[in-house]
Amino acid sequence: MTTPRSSGEMPTVRPRCNDLGRSAIGGLVIGMLLLLPQLAWPDEGAAFYNLEVGVDVIENVVLPTIAGGEAPLLDDKQGANVFIFFSPANGSSHRGLDDMGRCAEELADYSVHWVGLVSDRYPLAEVRAMVAETSFAGPVLIDQGNALYGKFGVRLFPVVGVTDGAGLLTAYQPFRQINFCARVKARILHTLGEIDAAELERRLNPQAVDPRAETAVAQRNLRLGQRFLQIGDYEQALATARRSLELAPDLAAAHGLAALALAHRQQCQAAAVHIERALTGDPREAKALAARQLCGGE
Repeated sequence: MTTPRSSGEMPTVRPRCNDLGRSAIGGLVIGMLLLLPQLAWPDEGAAFYNLEVGVDVIENVVLPTIAGGEAPLLDDKQGANVFIFFSPANGSSHRGLDDMGRCAEELADYSVHWVGLVSDRYPLAEVRAMVAETSFAGPVLIDQGNALYGKFGVRLFPVVGVTDGAGLLTAYQPFRQINFCARVKARILHTLGEIDAAELERRLNPQAVDPRAETAVAQRNLRLGQRFLQIGDYEQALATARRSLELAPDLAAAHGLAALALAHRQQCQAAAVHIERALTGDPREAKALAARQLCGGE
């Protein structure tokens, strides 16, 4: 029997199950939005979860390579060691490995040891095919049982680690679609002592600049480098060429200056990289042609 309500009594409204569900979901979404700034999303500081920059020293190990044989992770005769963890199953790894191949070419006249690192879970044929499609020329080491992956606490693919000659971890750099090579180069140059902390910060977080202004500065550097070349100071000529290339990486004349300075120092292997870059930009670049002749080329 239903009890009648008085005329002033408000009816009791019981929420339906669907209403409760929508309300709960809405509250959860709002709560998540409020928490977003506080969540610890993976970032550059989480790339190697188990290692600390400036504190941890990487133990050198010798691992099998995808080409057969073995190779070391580090080389204590070099000023910097660079290793890139990658995965054939990761879409960005192909681009990242190719970028590191280009970086290695651009830093060919610096004291840097480059290696790739890949898990042994992937078929060798698949890994070899992927690497062959990139410009990466360093040895690719096989991380057996993901031992280094676990020891370092790798959280992202691809990711680059940098150490000094003694194996001290100086930096790591997760992949970025834009300026990945530039960021890795900056970290390497800082490790080598070529740039200071302020310049490292400027390169990692560059302000918008007019490329024409940077090219003009690079051209002025070249005029100074030419004078160093004329008086036989090849070390300063090379340093000036490097500064120009940091501002204008494709400047043929700067590659030519670097090539000729290196050729005079009998560093023809390093000179060859700059000769190729210079002549690609300008087939008649005089200093690149002179460098090639000095190194015994035609």
